[in-house]
Amino acid sequence: MEIREPPATYSAYRLLPEGAPRYQIVGGVPHLTPSPGRVHQKVSATLFQKLLAHVSSRDLGEVYYAPFDVVLSESDVVQPDILFVAKERLQIIRDGGVFGAPDLVVEILSPHSARLDLVQKLSLYARHGVREYWIIDPANRSVDLWTSQSEALDVRCVLAHDGALQSSVLAGLVIPLGEIFSF
Repeated sequence: MEIREPPATYSAYRLLPEGAPRYQIVGGVPHLTPSPGRVHQKVSATLFQKLLAHVSSRDLGEVYYAPFDVVLSESDVVQPDILFVAKERLQIIRDGGVFGAPDLVVEILSPHSARLDLVQKLSLYARHGVREYWIIDPANRSVDLWTSQSEALDVRCVLAHDGALQSSVLAGLVIPLGEIFSF
């Protein structure tokens, strides 16, 4: 079956051929996802390596990088830049992606993704129970870190300059921002 319109549901999304343009669906609205730029990729690779080393050395769960689908509902399918699922929740991972909320989601801002990542995805991740959300801003060399205390993603911490990224989901993880923004 050929899809002529951008997919607005997970059912339509699944019918896309491999190699088709990448879409994310938020609230039933399709968003075309262009390839990221050089700085985005450098930041993504650095963070992925650090998260993978930390998670693997402590057998905490699994870490994935985009493109890897996160199916939150029939009308919400996203591809975070990096995600982590805790060991006790690995049953939500299948060949087709993650079916449920990851424990940690990382999005790296690009000019085309800022509104989606800062507003729509923040709301989406909070609604679906993501425990920690990092919004990495390479242009400003800062991190907007959202965590869940009493409600979903209700505590915000902005890190910049010589700060260090510490995770409440990944105990013992400390990443100096200088290592993330070493480009």
